[in-house]
Amino acid sequence: MEELFKGQWPEGEKPDIQLYIFPHLQEFLTVDLRDDIPHVELFNTKELFDEEFFRCIEAEFSQTIREPTEFPFSHLMNLPIRLEETIRGVAMNFILDRLDADPDETEMLPSVVVFVISGGALSLHSEKLVASLQKFLEEYGTNDLTQWNEVIVRLLKEESDMVKSLNQQNLSESVIGDIPDYFTLWENRN
Repeated sequence: MEELFKGQWPEGEKPDIQLYIFPHLQEFLTVDLRDDIPHVELFNTKELFDEEFFRCIEAEFSQTIREPTEFPFSHLMNLPIRLEETIRGVAMNFILDRLDADPDETEMLPSVVVFVISGGALSLHSEKLVASLQKFLEEYGTNDLTQWNEVIVRLLKEESDMVKSLNQQNLSESVIGDIPDYFTLWENRN
């Protein structure tokens, strides 16, 4: 966990860009390591996932659906996976474009590491996450240490609160039988 913000990479290399995604929040953190001093930035998904984003997703998915194939059932069954790949690819392009990291034809794509802050990383290691960010920013001599420390603490708390709220809501709905993911021992769903 101490190496979380260093973005371990093969042969000791570091990625060009690190993304810190909080799945239940609209904000996410980026660390651009392409310069000598890292550029840390907080983004809101509202800024990125606009009408143009959804048009690109729709166009890509429309093309995928209509691909000619000898195995139409297999093709249709694999559409959820293909949709997920499409969304990830388009989202990454929009993020890279926003970071001015979308290369022209002569440049290579920057290397990107994505950390999804949820589950165990959220519940068990939040204080280590804050300490890792602090150590990371100190290592690069970033002056905004206090500001980013406060931001990451806030994001961790908001994500944790949201997950707790959703879990409580799911539990409440399961008791009254309003959620299909939960069932009781005395319920027969056949």
